[in-house]
Amino acid sequence: MTFLEMRAEAELLYESINSSDAPGFTNTEWGGLLTVAQRRVVRRILNDGINKNAFNQLAIEFLVKEDSYSAFALDTHFKNTDGSPARRLNTTPPVGKEFDSMYFWILDEYATTSTTDNIPLLKINYEFYRKNIENPFRSPNQIDGFWVLQYDNTPVFITDGSLVSGYYVVGVYHPDNYPIDIAHDCQLNEGIHSDIVQEAVTLARMSVTDAQGYQLSLAEFSKQ
Repeated sequence: MTFLEMRAEAELLYESINSSDAPGFTNTEWGGLLTVAQRRVVRRILNDGINKNAFNQLAIEFLVKEDSYSAFALDTHFKNTDGSPARRLNTTPPVGKEFDSMYFWILDEYATTSTTDNIPLLKINYEFYRKNIENPFRSPNQIDGFWVLQYDNTPVFITDGSLVSGYYVVGVYHPDNYPIDIAHDCQLNEGIHSDIVQEAVTLARMSVTDAQGYQLSLAEFSKQ
């Protein structure tokens, strides 16, 4: 459905469950409601499991992308298990966005070296790094995987001393990067357009009957 079709369906449903004196919404307001509704529906599918069934896979396949990165710099804040400096991603993500705003959900990450492909990556935090960098029984390696942590909003790779030459991300792009409004139709599979409309109507009704709950709902699903 186009934006205007989604708006028309949303208005029809909204009017059927509200009194005749319920306030209406402008194109801009419906665009905001539909965009937030899209975000919530995508989150629901991801929580349910994108690989649970074919419907979930098809519903948001437009947002699933694989990106590759090849520019790295030595990072003086961290070291590999052999004592050499770790490597940090030194390139901007596609379309100049930061990782936190570009990816809504990470499905898979892997790295390559000059000799090995498809090396798993284990997400860690600084506490894990500090406790285990000297632990020979928990060392990163090319079989079990390298470690990756976020620093200054970019990945840092902790390895056995091997130089990471490629970094690959299979992720779900943030649905807010593809808003639904007068200038943009919904890009997701039409199979969930009605779900998005129903979610937008729920939000519209909540904005009238439960303003506090509506604001809390927006905050809960706000863009990170």
